[in-house]
Order: sequence, then C-alpha cells, then structure tokens
Amino acid sequence: MSSVTTSNLPASGSITCPGPNPNLGNPLVIVSASQAIENDRRAPRFRIYGGDQGLDPRCYLTFRPTEDQAFRIPCDLVDLNSNGCAIRYRLPRPLPRRAASTMLEIDNLAGSGSVQMLARVHWSRQTGIDQFTSGLSFRRTLPEEFIADAVLEGRITRRATNRTTTEVPVTIRQSQPQLSTDAKIVSSSPTGAQVEASEALAVGARLMLQLADGTAVVGRTVWCTAREDCFASGVAFVNLTTGREFDEAVLRQ
Repeated sequence: MSSVTTSNLPASGSITCPGPNPNLGNPLVIVSASQAIENDRRAPRFRIYGGDQGLDPRCYLTFRPTEDQAFRIPCDLVDLNSNGCAIRYRLPRPLPRRAASTMLEIDNLAGSGSVQMLARVHWSRQTGIDQFTSGLSFRRTLPEEFIADAVLEGRITRRATNRTTTEVPVTIRQSQPQLSTDAKIVSSSPTGAQVEASEALAVGARLMLQLADGTAVVGRTVWCTAREDCFASGVAFVNLTTGREFDEAVLRQ
C-alpha cells in the first residue's frame, strides 16, 4: 500500500459529492447518521472478491484532520453494503471519528467505473503495526444497481465460504423442462458454483450438475445473466454435504 499523500481542498472545508450516476438511475437519498447505523445493522453485507477478470477494486479515502490539512490515502475494502463499509488502511493513528468532508472513492467494483460517497467514521480498531480497520456509514445510499452489477461480475459475494476459479466441463440436467446442456464451471465453492453455458437457465429452477466422472450435485439457479458469447448462472447447492463433496471433485479435475 502506497504512502499517504496530501492535497489541497476548498477553503470552505467541503467536498462536493457528485449526483447519482445517470447510468445507474438511482435517486439521491440523504440519510441521517442514526438512520444509517440502524440500516447498516439490517442490510446484508458483502465480502469483496477480486473477480475473474483480474481487476481488483481500488479505493481511496480523502479526509480532513484539521481545516487546513487534507489527506488522500489508499485503502482496501473489507466488506460493503448499501449503507456503509469497512476499510483497511495504513496510518500512524486511526481515522478521526466523524471527521468532516470524508470521501470514499471506489474504482473497478462494478465494471470499470467509479463511485464517490461522502461518509462518516464510526469505529476503528488496530489490526497491526500502523494498520487499522474502520467502519464507515454513507451519507447517501449506495445505488442498488451498483451492488447488483458487482455481484453479477463476481466482485462481491455474501458467501461464508471461499470460492475457487476453475474451468471444468460439466453437464447440466433439468427435468422441467427436460434439458441436458454441456457447460463449464468457472468458479466453485462448497455451497455453490458459477457455470457458463450456451443457453440461459431459468432462475429458481432445480437442476443437477454432473461431472465427467459421474459426481453430481443438485442445486437451484439463483441468477442468470447474458455475457458476450454465453450465459452465466449462479447455482446454489441444496445439500451442504453433497455440495462439499462435489466441490472437492471439481478441484481434483
């Protein structure tokens, strides 16, 4: 992680947060600090994942410890939801709580674009020498489409288990409608898999994934999206025991 850099901000001590991205179509919603904290407790949190295309998310935090001093530091996203996030960074001391004009910039999380969010620091804890983790709440909600795109692109996940990127041939079998499709598994975990096929899978449909050695698992399609030359789908395994055995078989291929 690179060293801290300083920059000059307007003398008023304010930072202008750009309006909602017109491509995302999300209205600007301002929330109070207490409302943001309460929402944060209820909203699902996503873990950050680099994705299959090798574009890791980049984050920068700009904050003012004093009126005449500003810092812009690189940081890592630990987790994220529509109302806030946790970040990890290196500084001699933790971020000042409730500092004015704190801005988080997130790049490469959903596509190649970026989003900037005004935020408040609510807690910090030391995790190493000159290394801290802090919790932020956003002053406006993060666009839902931004999170949805990041999920579909494999950049964030709510999985409790890690997944492995792979390319393993698999046969998809469905009974309603009766269908047998050749596909490939592009990522796998003990609780589910992402598959790419020439045909779209119906969301909610029950299906079977079968490897060349006969190992099979029953799952349910939870999402499906069109890509340039195929359809990508997420399959959640119905049984955790057989899901774990299937994941181990995928890793042996």
